[in-house]
Amino acid sequence: MMGQRLLGATGIEVSAVGLGAWQLGRSAEWPAGPDPEEAVRIARAALDLGVTFIDTAPVYAGGQSELNVGAALAGVPRDDYVLCTKVGRRPDGSTDWSPEAIEGSVRGSAERLGVEHLDVVVLHSPPPEVLASPACFEALRDLQIKGLIRAYGASVDQGHEVDTALARDAGALEVRLSALYQEPLAALARAGERGAGAIIKVPLESGWLSGAYDAETRFTDVRARWSPADVALRAALVGEFHALLPDGVGVAEGALRFLLALDPVSTVIPGTRSLAHLQASVAAAAAGPLDRDTVDAVLGWYSERLGERALTW
Repeated sequence: MMGQRLLGATGIEVSAVGLGAWQLGRSAEWPAGPDPEEAVRIARAALDLGVTFIDTAPVYAGGQSELNVGAALAGVPRDDYVLCTKVGRRPDGSTDWSPEAIEGSVRGSAERLGVEHLDVVVLHSPPPEVLASPACFEALRDLQIKGLIRAYGASVDQGHEVDTALARDAGALEVRLSALYQEPLAALARAGERGAGAIIKVPLESGWLSGAYDAETRFTDVRARWSPADVALRAALVGEFHALLPDGVGVAEGALRFLLALDPVSTVIPGTRSLAHLQASVAAAAAGPLDRDTVDAVLGWYSERLGERALTW
C-alpha cells in the first residue's frame, strides 16, 4: 500500500503521492482529458492503489473534475480518502473572494463531490491583496468551526507567498515545487516549523519532467507562451537533472522521488489523465525517496545552475 504522511499538524494523513485531478475531465479548454467514464475509472484505480489524497477545484476541466471525482467516490467509506479543493476562481473565469462566495463555493464543491465535509480547502492562486487580507482566512476559519472543512490555506507559487499565508495561520499550503523550480524551498522549511502541511503541485514542471519533451518540441496549447529559447533551456535542464540520477532511474520517477525526499513535503500531486500516468506515479512512490547524496547533488546543481533565476510558468 502507498505510504501515508501527516499533513503538517492538521492531524490529517495523506498518501505520499496524491491524485491531481485538474486533468480529470474533458472540456472545451481541455479537449484531451478523459471522458467521465474513464475519469471515474482512473480515480477508482487510484484508491485501489492506495492513493488517499485527491486534489481538485471547481474550475478544473470546466467544472467537470469535481463531478467525476464525486462519482468515483460514491459508496466509498468517507474515512478512506482525503479531499482537497479550492475557492475563489469559477469555471467561467471570474473570481469572487468575498466570505459569502467562499462559503457558497465550499458548499457547492461538497455537493458535487457527494460529501458532507471537505478535508482541505485552499484559496486558488489568490492575487497579492487577497492573500494579504485576513478576510478570506477568517471566512475559512468560520467554515472550519462549522465543521464544513478540517484544514485551510492557500495555493501559491513563490516563497514570499508561503510566508504571507503562514502569517494568516494557514495550516495547509499547496505550492509549486520541482527539481527545476526550487525557489519556495526555504519558505517551505519555515512552514514545516510552523506545522503547516505542504502539498506539492506541478511536480513534473508542466510536463517537462515527464520526459516527453525535448528542444525540438513546439507547443500549440497554453505552453505556446514559451519561446524557442525557453524550450531549449528547459530541455537542457532536464538532461542535466537526468544525469544526476542513479542508473536506471527515469526523469519522471526521479522528479517525484526527489520531492518525496524533502522534509517539508507531505504529498505530491502530479496531474493524471490516464491509468499509465497514475501507475507510474504510484511506482515512483513505492521505490521510496532518492538517497541523500543524490538529493544534495540536485540541490547543489540547481543553486549553481539557476540560482535566483526561477523558471516562470
